[in-house]
Amino acid sequence: MDAESTLESVAEIAVSLTGFAGIVGALAGDKIRPTHPEVWFPFWVMIASSLGVVFTALFPFLPHYLGASDNVAWAASSAFLTVLTACNLAFFMPHILRAQRDGVLARILAFDVPLNLSSLLILISQVLNALGVGLPQSAGGFLVGLYLLLLVSGLNFVFLLYVLSRAPDRPPAVQ
Repeated sequence: MDAESTLESVAEIAVSLTGFAGIVGALAGDKIRPTHPEVWFPFWVMIASSLGVVFTALFPFLPHYLGASDNVAWAASSAFLTVLTACNLAFFMPHILRAQRDGVLARILAFDVPLNLSSLLILISQVLNALGVGLPQSAGGFLVGLYLLLLVSGLNFVFLLYVLSRAPDRPPAVQ
């Protein structure tokens, strides 16, 4: 299997991002509670996207060591990345859109546009690679989606830092 060192490097970066998010969460204290949805959602999106990068970067080793050919391993890995991304979007997007609509979560185009576009590109590129449409199923097609997922994770980390810096120390008053 080609791209082993690249996959390991991406997994290490994602573990670092997850660790940094954990440290930020520990230092944030009470801000990482459901009573602070402006921080709560970005924190869990960050954790989910970083862990998603870790598992997705390590996934190609499973079919490879089970004896699958390279094109089958990359197709299965792209399918895994597609399902993981779709599940994360299906779980988090309704909550985020509701919080943005209610004015609880800031809607910042500098984050929204790249995050939404990257998520869409991940789904499209990985479905095409899994099916072998356009180009043959390969590590390159899979790595496009993995790098985009890493970009999503990094953007989520920066967004988490941004909302933490703006979040009040006390939760909003219940009326």
